Amino acid sequence: MSKAISEDAQIHISVAFLIKAMVAVGIAVSSFFQIQNEFAEQDRRIKLLEEKVLILNASVEGIETSHIEKLEETNRSLMQRLGLRKP
Repeated sequence: MSKAISEDAQIHISVAFLIKAMVAVGIAVSSFFQIQNEFAEQDRRIKLLEEKVLILNASVEGIETSHIEKLEETNRSLMQRLGLRKP
């Protein structure tokens, strides 16, 4: 059978152990917040890169459209010269 803990029971903890435990808890909490901050920074960087990719995609689409229009104009001009198309 187990004995009930009485109100008069005493616990003896060495000061060195208590200090080591406090340092360990402090390091664990500090590490946790450092990791959280790093994840937040990485998330911010990812969002920034996604925005840049969207902007670059829009730029590329604009350049492609412009290039296609120039090619179509050149094609029309060449077909007119060959007499395959009316001006």
